[in-house]
Amino acid sequence: MARPDPHPPEVFEQLRRRGPETRIAVVGASNDPAKYGNVIVRNLAAKGYTVLPVNPREKAIAGLPAYASLAAVPGPVHIVNVVTPPAVTKGVLEEAARLGLPAVWLQDGSYDDAVLAAAEKAPFRTVREACIMVASNFG
Repeated sequence: MARPDPHPPEVFEQLRRRGPETRIAVVGASNDPAKYGNVIVRNLAAKGYTVLPVNPREKAIAGLPAYASLAAVPGPVHIVNVVTPPAVTKGVLEEAARLGLPAVWLQDGSYDDAVLAAAEKAPFRTVREACIMVASNFG
């Protein structure tokens, strides 16, 4: 069975709208500067996006308020960027679907075949096989 397009154009179009009006939740955000959950938060914030770190164990990440879950994030979320292990990612997909969020961006390492199978059935667009930091450099 063919998988859906790993680069849905409407999600890339939202990313091209660089600026605070594009709100990106980073699930798996971290205060460890060596982890992608920190690097991605800092990179996207420096590019002018509104970055919403999600980590249930942190109050703030890279100087930004952190939220315990996607449900706790105020206001609209346009893209959910996931930097969690596949076992956690499946729950993130379920929460994003429950909340009616429009797009989930799976970073390398956050998904396996089971996660991709779940994403295929989800009501949102899913990006995979692309790094959000790299893709956000092109507009």
